[in-house]
Amino acid sequence: MFDTAAQPGKAILHAIPLPAIIMTSDLQIVDVNAAFASVVARERVTLLGKQLFDEFPSRPDSPNLEAAIRASVQRALASGRTDALPPGRHDIVLPDIGYETRYWRLSHSPILEGERSGDILQLVEDVTAEVTSEKLREARERTAAEGAALSFWDLNLVTGDLIRSPAVDRLHGFEPGEAGGNIEAFLDRVHPDDREQARANAFSAAERGPGPTILEHRLLLPDGRVRWISARGEIVIGPVNDEPHLVGMVVDVTEFREQEAELRNALASQKLLLDEMNHRVKNSLQMVASLLNLECARASAETRGKLLSASARVNAIATIHASLYQDGDVASVAVDSQLKELCEHLISSTGCDIRGIRVELDVAPLRLCPDKAISISIIVNELVTNSLKHAFHDREQGMIEVQLKRDGGGSLLLTVCDDGHGARDGLDREVRRSSGLGERLVQMSARKLGGRVEHSHDQGGWETTVLLPAAES
Repeated sequence: MFDTAAQPGKAILHAIPLPAIIMTSDLQIVDVNAAFASVVARERVTLLGKQLFDEFPSRPDSPNLEAAIRASVQRALASGRTDALPPGRHDIVLPDIGYETRYWRLSHSPILEGERSGDILQLVEDVTAEVTSEKLREARERTAAEGAALSFWDLNLVTGDLIRSPAVDRLHGFEPGEAGGNIEAFLDRVHPDDREQARANAFSAAERGPGPTILEHRLLLPDGRVRWISARGEIVIGPVNDEPHLVGMVVDVTEFREQEAELRNALASQKLLLDEMNHRVKNSLQMVASLLNLECARASAETRGKLLSASARVNAIATIHASLYQDGDVASVAVDSQLKELCEHLISSTGCDIRGIRVELDVAPLRLCPDKAISISIIVNELVTNSLKHAFHDREQGMIEVQLKRDGGGSLLLTVCDDGHGARDGLDREVRRSSGLGERLVQMSARKLGGRVEHSHDQGGWETTVLLPAAES
């Protein structure tokens, strides 16, 4: 069949029991033996004369051995001796299967023709089972080393066989040797409400691909106790039939779960306490406002105006407290919602909605700490109230605009403007500035936040800008 006398290299090739090929120095296949053709599932004649990596291209996401093989061939030719490579991964394409993971140990020996080196004999040893077994062992050792106090397990996702440390049995309430070697006995100890989901999560891990897998569910132990366990693992391809294994560790997290529940209850209690506190503050402030209103009945005209202004401020602050923490977040306040409620209260309480005076809000969806939210609300209350009182004499329509946004540097920019009477004379300017208590409240609230206040006015209305520096919300 072969002219072995004329081609001694080929005679050696076909006498070798291991998979082997002869190729030129530029990796063109000269001949392959039967063992090689079998391991790569190809016909010998289809490989002759082909470039090695044209027939066995590298998988796009796999390491490429071509450079290493070319360097090994050149070393063998230069030295006249065999050059061996360490095991490396090079997946191959099998008919009707696609890429299959393979690990190979390769060596290259020059075939001497007279006194010069000619072609290269490549011995090919399939070490896939050896390498994957080692990787599986390393994965087991790695998970054990990372959690020496935790329970280790190795689940075959095809057969359901479970290799584990004795701690896994103890965690599930089994005596030594009681549970057998399959996952089913352990799934039977999962709480009935979690069982099907736990099974689905475990056996679908291979479909989700590489990366960590986290399984968390309850156990119902024979003595009636309910325990929470958390299992964390990784997918590893096993040495037999490329079966996927889920290898990892498991820990009892019942205490953490109970602490988490206690924390949730504590937060809920804190929310209730804060709600109750704000409710009581609101009621107390409304009572103060009512007392001020009662005093108005027997006060002089000048005093009555001041008492009504004080009552309005108290009512506004009561509204601010009523709107705190409405969404359940005790650490911050949704300022856009709070300002909307405040302005609606101001419009309705002054009757300006009947006159056709409207308030437009352009407020970014910001969350701020309660102290900052309250200070901003007080500023808005004073400025909007001032416009409602002084901007629209002898007018049945008008608009007040409230804007609150962050600038490019993170600072807050609050603007309140109206289209009412502008600066007709010095008296109007003094009235519009509200230089009494209201102006002092605006300045004090701005300084508390480290900000500054600027007023401007023209024939078209009045505008106040408050710049608040960037800071933690």
